[in-house]
Amino acid sequence: MKKIVQLTLLLSLILGYSFQSQASLLIEPVIGYSFGKGNSEFSGLSTDSDSESLKGISYGGRLGYQNLGFQLGLDYLASKMDYDGDDFNTGEFGGFVGYEFPVLIRVYAGYIFSGSADYKSDNADIKFSGGSGPKLGLGLTLLPFLDFNIEYRQVKYETEKDVVAGLNVDLDYSAIMVGFSLPFTL
Repeated sequence: MKKIVQLTLLLSLILGYSFQSQASLLIEPVIGYSFGKGNSEFSGLSTDSDSESLKGISYGGRLGYQNLGFQLGLDYLASKMDYDGDDFNTGEFGGFVGYEFPVLIRVYAGYIFSGSADYKSDNADIKFSGGSGPKLGLGLTLLPFLDFNIEYRQVKYETEKDVVAGLNVDLDYSAIMVGFSLPFTL
């Protein structure tokens, strides 16, 4: 009986120590360039949809937990993009899960659960909310504190505010962000 207790205690100490020594707080600022397509649907007009290109800078960060290569956390990404000559600014909160392989490659997937956008043109100022959608990413570690990332995201905004009476606008976009991040683990 004494050997079983000693073995259990030794095993729990070894496992507890190894998990604690690998567990880390992940802090990762992100900056990049996004490009893609935006689709808007106007109800109440004779033309139902419009598809335009968008491009611009994106920045934000991730905050999470990393243990033995597995990552879990929350992220925020803001983008200031050009939507075919008009301003399109977004702010998106999401969650992510990922895995960092020992060969300096990381994969992650996430879901944007709360997004807002502001579309400004010469004729209109439309505020969107309720943005949600999936995202996928691939990262390559170039230096110990520098990652090169490619991320695909697809977001749909279903509600709007401050639109001309009788006109409802739904907006969705898909974009690829190419950028850099500085992952720190504490």
